[in-house]
Amino acid sequence: QLSTSQPSPERVPSPEEQQWAGPEALCPGWLEDEAPDGEVPGDSGDPDCATHAYERLQSALSQEGLPPTLDCSAEPRTGFGPLDMTVCILGSPTPFLPVLLEGGTRCPGAMVLCLSPTWASRVPSEASPGAWSLLLSRGVSFTAGGHSALETFVPPRRANYVTGTFAPGDPEAAWVGELARDLDCPTGGSVPLARRLQDTLLTRWVLAARANLPVPPTLAFVLGARGDLPAEPAAPGVRLVRLQDPQGQQSLVREE
Repeated sequence: QLSTSQPSPERVPSPEEQQWAGPEALCPGWLEDEAPDGEVPGDSGDPDCATHAYERLQSALSQEGLPPTLDCSAEPRTGFGPLDMTVCILGSPTPFLPVLLEGGTRCPGAMVLCLSPTWASRVPSEASPGAWSLLLSRGVSFTAGGHSALETFVPPRRANYVTGTFAPGDPEAAWVGELARDLDCPTGGSVPLARRLQDTLLTRWVLAARANLPVPPTLAFVLGARGDLPAEPAAPGVRLVRLQDPQGQQSLVREE
């Protein structure tokens, strides 16, 4: 349960008060009636995306016997330049927790977890025309020993590498994919790539036809054209049957 109380800026919060970041710290302004203009697709202006992800992070840390995240957002971090390393993880913290913990040990402070599209912004890249730079105004950073802190960055911190939860069907996939699109830094994936990698038929066809790797004997019935699966070259071990209409083709299915 996240606390809704926030320490006043006139005093330094005690360690006990810093242990949990409340909803207002996670998504500043979330109580306003209207969402800000230019929000990323998939963001409703509701803090639930950040709050729920933050709760999952605290649960995962607790299960690993690690301390809870400290709320250090009242005192913004400054001094980050374009050459400072910032590895940004977008979306759900659970799949990337081992990466965040190991990265925090090897490069303390360089791993930053972004739990909400309101924590980041895209600006035209100064180095790569037509591309975008991802700037982080807020994030959860990790240091040695599994310690983490919710921080704000003034000015926003530029990401040097970006990855996240791109898997289709993931609740965060829409805004994660949008933030990571056409960036001027390396990225660890994309929604279209994740969709292709999770397509078993396409993956087996590529492995068999393009890489000459053996795949399990596969019989696939496909509705429609599936233009991403060309007829040539043939994929050894993969039998593709195209159905124009599933109705009235039982005999063809039995024959194949």
